[in-house]
Amino acid sequence: MAHTAQVTIELMFPSELGYEKIARDAIGTLATRMGFDAERVEDLRTALSEACINAIEHGNQRQSHLRIHIACTISANRLVIVVSDEGLRFHPASLNEPASIEEKLAGLASARGMGLMLIGQLVDECGFLPSRPGQGNHFRLAIYNPPRRNAVPA
Repeated sequence: MAHTAQVTIELMFPSELGYEKIARDAIGTLATRMGFDAERVEDLRTALSEACINAIEHGNQRQSHLRIHIACTISANRLVIVVSDEGLRFHPASLNEPASIEEKLAGLASARGMGLMLIGQLVDECGFLPSRPGQGNHFRLAIYNPPRRNAVPA
C-alpha cells in the first residue's frame, strides 16, 4: 500500500461491548496492508481493543446511544489512531502517567488503569489528548514501521 500523502480513515460505533472487535479487525487489516509484521499487528489490535473498551466503559459509561469515534491517520511509516468518546466521565490529559505496576501491586495505587499500562507496552506512543469537560475524551495511539520503541540511539 503506497502512500504519497497523509490519508485518514474514520469509524464510528455505539458504546456497546463487542463493536470494538469490528474496529480491531478493520484496523488490523489496514496495518497489515501497510506492511506491519504480524506481531506488531496483534499488538495494535490488543491496544486498540483496550482503548475502545475504556472509552465504552469509562468515558461513555456504557450508554449505547453514545458513540465511539476512531480516526486513523496513515503516513509513509506511521499509523496514528485517535479513539474518542462523548465523555460523560472526563479524563484529563494529565492521566498520561499511570502508577507503576510495582506501586499497584504494593497497594500504593489503585489496581485500575492496568489497561493504560498494557497499551503503553504495545504501541510506540500513547496518551490522552488535551480536551475540556463536555468535549469527550480523545486517546491517541501510534505505531511506526519500523518500531520506534526498539530504536537504537544514534
